[in-house]
Amino acid sequence: MDAAVLLVGHVRGVTQQAHPAGGPEGNPEAQLGAILGDLTRSHGESSPALAAALASAVESDGRDQAWEFGLQRVLDGLAALIEQRAG
Repeated sequence: MDAAVLLVGHVRGVTQQAHPAGGPEGNPEAQLGAILGDLTRSHGESSPALAAALASAVESDGRDQAWEFGLQRVLDGLAALIEQRAG
């Protein structure tokens, strides 16, 4: 049951981000990318690996990365849990 709740939470989070109720117009992932880009430019020297990852997200306008990335991490974590419990 916990796995189902985890998946539903991911779906709900990505859906709310994509379609904010009464939220700002436009693409919220692109807006977040712009904010992260500003932070990267001002603080990127202290975390170069994070800066590179954020730059990648900014370049793609965040197109569907949240859904795919999050889903893969959730499934990876569930697979590790299943393996751990089976072993």
